Parts: sequence; C-alpha cells; structure tokens
Amino acid sequence: MKKFNLVSLILLAGILFIVGCSSAAPNEYTSAAKPVTVSVGEQFIIKLAGNATTGFQWSSEFDAAYLKQVKSEYVQDQSKPGMVGVGGNQVFTFQALKAGSTEVKCTYERSFEKGKDAKYETFKVTIK
Repeated sequence: MKKFNLVSLILLAGILFIVGCSSAAPNEYTSAAKPVTVSVGEQFIIKLAGNATTGFQWSSEFDAAYLKQVKSEYVQDQSKPGMVGVGGNQVFTFQALKAGSTEVKCTYERSFEKGKDAKYETFKVTIK
C-alpha cells in the first residue's frame, strides 16, 4: 500500500509540474514595429516607457469586439528613496476575444494639452 501511495504521489507531482509549466506568462510588446499574433482567449501585454511626473500619460484605443482590456497600470522604475522625476512604464494587458485583425492605438500626451507634442504607437494585432 505504501508503494502505491508513493507512485501516486510522484505521478500527481509530475502532472502538476506539466500543467504549471504550460501556463506561460503573456507575451510582452514594447514596440509597434513587431506585430502581435495571439490566439482567441490568449492575453498579451503592451508595455510603453513614460514618465507620469511630466504630466504625460499613455492611453489606448481598441475595438472592443476583438479585444478586452484586462488591466492598465503605470509601474514606476525602481529608484532610491526620495528621488523625484523617476520614469516608468505604462502596462496594458489585453485578452483576444475573436479571430480577425485589429489595432491598438496608443497615445502619449498630457490631458490638458491634447495633441500638442503627442506621441503615437499603433500595434497591429492578428488573432487566430
């Protein structure tokens, strides 16, 4: 009986290991130069450098028929305590909803100066 329990435990551990390894983190895209290719239901990340202390912020526009924005957060770079003006990254997490082609248009601008000195990135997304 002890031998059976040990074999069962090893088998269960192996299965859990395989399942855990198959749950990969979402692919990350930092430049619109690289097209995004995902499967329906899969998540991906668009990560863009910025500096919220300047008043500039990244925003995204996308077709909700193809994509769902799961999360949007600004992550400040690590710095020494007391430092000001530290940059970081805007991290958008999306989930593909249905097959097709679409775009995610990202705009970096100040909310109080729409269009002035704005920067744009358009990510082409193919969903299989």
